[in-house]
Amino acid sequence: MNRQNKSVAINDPAGRDSLRGVIERNSIALLSNYNRIALDAPSSQWLGAHCNRERVRTSGLWNNNHVDETYAADFLGVLASLIARTQDADNVSPSLP
Repeated sequence: MNRQNKSVAINDPAGRDSLRGVIERNSIALLSNYNRIALDAPSSQWLGAHCNRERVRTSGLWNNNHVDETYAADFLGVLASLIARTQDADNVSPSLP
C-alpha cells in the first residue's frame, strides 16, 4: 500500500488554546478507541498493545493525552478548511520573475 503523509499548515504559536492545540486534541479524541467500540482497531502486531500505559493499549494510539475526550462538533469543519487552504497553497504555481 502506498501511503503519503501530508501536513496541514497552521501558523500560530503552540499552546492549549491555539489552533494547533485544537486540531491535536480533537484529532486524538476522534481517532481514539479508549472506552469505545473500536471502529478502526490497530493490527494484532501493533507494538502499543505491549505498552505499560493502559490508555495507549486501549486507545489504539501512541498517546496518553486526550484519548478519553470527545471531539468538538465544529472540529471537522475547521480541519476541512485548513486542508483546503493548504491544498490551495500547494497548487499555486510559482510566479515567474
